This record gives sequence, structure tokens and C-alpha cells, in this order.
Amino acid sequence: MADIFVMIRNQANNALTSIEGIPFVAFLEQEGKRIGEETIELIYADAGFDDLPVGEYIVGVRHGRVEPPKATCSVVIRAVDEVVLVTFTYLEPERVLLNTRIAVEKRL
Repeated sequence: MADIFVMIRNQANNALTSIEGIPFVAFLEQEGKRIGEETIELIYADAGFDDLPVGEYIVGVRHGRVEPPKATCSVVIRAVDEVVLVTFTYLEPERVLLNTRIAVEKRL
């Protein structure tokens, strides 16, 4: 089964674990239903959703002290051996989302 990993980074590509001590929360939706939610890990600034079937998903993060407070992107898992890496990058001083990058790798 496939995996989706969510990472939060700042403009220098450093782990951004929290703002004002409050961690980000990652979530996963499919067909309009929330199927998973994880607090972003406080050392590496990531979260994972494991053993997912092929299909379309919405990956998002939320935090009340950034703009926008909720950011999402669409992801398609096409094969069971895929690992999808979704990186949300924020301009830390201004607390604004800069971009979202999606990379797909094959599981070794």
C-alpha cells in the first residue's frame, strides 16, 4: 500500500514544527470525508499517512496563526508502491504560505 508524508518547512527549507509553540495539524480527506489527522511531529516537522489504497486524496495542514489558516492540495496515488511527499513551505517571519510541492517516489 502507498504512503503520504506531509512536511512543513520555512523559507530556508528548515523544519517548521510550530508557531508560538502551537504545532501544525495535517489532515487527509477522500471523497469529502476526513480519513486521517495527525499533529505535525515536533522534531522533524512531518506527519505520515500509511497503507493507503490507490485513489485521489486531499492533503492539508491547518494552523490558526498562519495565512491561510488552512491549506490543501490534491494528490493522486496511482500505484501501491508509491510514496507521495507533500511539502508546505511558509515564509516564517510573515507566517504566510509560500508554496506547496508534491513529489512522488517509488518504495524501495
